[in-house]
Amino acid sequence: MTTSAPLTPASGPRKRPPPRVVAVRRVARLTPRMVRITFGGEQLEGFDSRGPAEHFRIYLPDSETGELVLPTMGLEGNAFPENRPRPESRAYTPRRWDPAKVELDVDIALHEHGPGAAWAAGVKEGDIAVISGQAGGAYFPEANADWYVIGGDEAALPAICTVLEALPAGMPADVLIEVHDAHEEIELASPAALQARWLHRAPGVMPGRMLAGAMCGIDLLPGDGRIWVSCEASVMREIRRHFIEDREIDRSKLRTQGYWKVGAVNHPDHDMGEDV
Repeated sequence: MTTSAPLTPASGPRKRPPPRVVAVRRVARLTPRMVRITFGGEQLEGFDSRGPAEHFRIYLPDSETGELVLPTMGLEGNAFPENRPRPESRAYTPRRWDPAKVELDVDIALHEHGPGAAWAAGVKEGDIAVISGQAGGAYFPEANADWYVIGGDEAALPAICTVLEALPAGMPADVLIEVHDAHEEIELASPAALQARWLHRAPGVMPGRMLAGAMCGIDLLPGDGRIWVSCEASVMREIRRHFIEDREIDRSKLRTQGYWKVGAVNHPDHDMGEDV
């Protein structure tokens, strides 16, 4: 088993927290197409989850050789070797952070293609992994909103769960989630008053089409509500355009994000659809 030296404070300013070498403590299959991976290890000390729907990166082994490039200790702490290409990575939501046990859970959708899904499908207890130093990009639900509408697909499901858990008690929340089939449904926990609708993707239908139809056809409650949507990038833009142009919802009431894009190998994790 290969490890690297423990993290130490950097001697100067860094653009980002140094990567962490962690161990896979547990692997659990939540559904046929969703796996939960639990990370642990001394380098996970100091990691923090600051809010719902954050993202961090998992650095992947080489798809051909299987080699995982490990960061090494330098004057400014852990860093990837300068003489090696930076390893490929994918962004994921911290599903649960337990500082007492120093454990981090991440739930990963097992798509048919993609290096992240391939890694997650084959990872096992005891494997070494490398993750980014700190999660970021948290979304904080607004307690003074009158209602929430939340939509997404299986890639967004871990983030949806973190948002639902952070909603105020009793807040009306309509939740629409598109997944492959009924076997991909999971229990949704929230203090809010949830109305959840699972959409099962029809064979041969492009992912997101059912979600777009349901989101664009939803009846909004009166009052000052908020809308949160994360899914395939073009579908996200279609939904965002509908609410802005057809429903005349103020942009400040929308949080949209394209988690992935059909035909794109590594879609940027900061695509908020602001061009719409």
